[in-house]
Amino acid sequence: MERNTLISLALIILVFVFAGVYFFYPKSDFEYSQEINGIMFYSNSFSSPQKYFSETVKERNSFMVVSELDSEQINLPYVSSQIALASGILIATGKTVSSVIVVLDEEKNIDYCQTNFGSTSQNEKLTERQCNSLIENSSAFKFIIKIPLDTMQKPVVELYNNSVVIKPTEKEEGLFVLQQILTAMYNNSQEIVNQINALLHSVTG
Repeated sequence: MERNTLISLALIILVFVFAGVYFFYPKSDFEYSQEINGIMFYSNSFSSPQKYFSETVKERNSFMVVSELDSEQINLPYVSSQIALASGILIATGKTVSSVIVVLDEEKNIDYCQTNFGSTSQNEKLTERQCNSLIENSSAFKFIIKIPLDTMQKPVVELYNNSVVIKPTEKEEGLFVLQQILTAMYNNSQEIVNQINALLHSVTG
């Protein structure tokens, strides 16, 4: 009887151990994963991030840069830098680019957004519904840069058919990851990157 009790207790402990592993280390939602330069890349369709950027994304002609701004606008200089960097390189390579700054409320939901609709002389404020409609219905390839999430250990990039979602762990990482992606897309873009970085340095200090 005592032996059976011990066996039962052991089985119960094993159940809790396996349950803990399942809940605290859940299975990834993505089929492919790869770490490059400290950045985690995830995808269900693309096994090679390098090939994805240098071939699939590079061939697109129309782009949208979507960058999230926190409710207190603490990361505004970095949001501006992200849009300036992506727009500068993409326009220099003959692409069409529109920018969207998504302003979040205190609960990290969309409050409103501002967009230039691809024009350097235009800047329009949109409601949350208009903003969602603009992003969801646009056929342009999207770079979506989320606000920093310090609970992650490394920055994450999720690869989709018509978008890239960048999830940094701190304010500076969004710009770094975006630069890595753009450099992977255009081997001859380093000179452009250096020139734009010189200008961005005056913004971020």
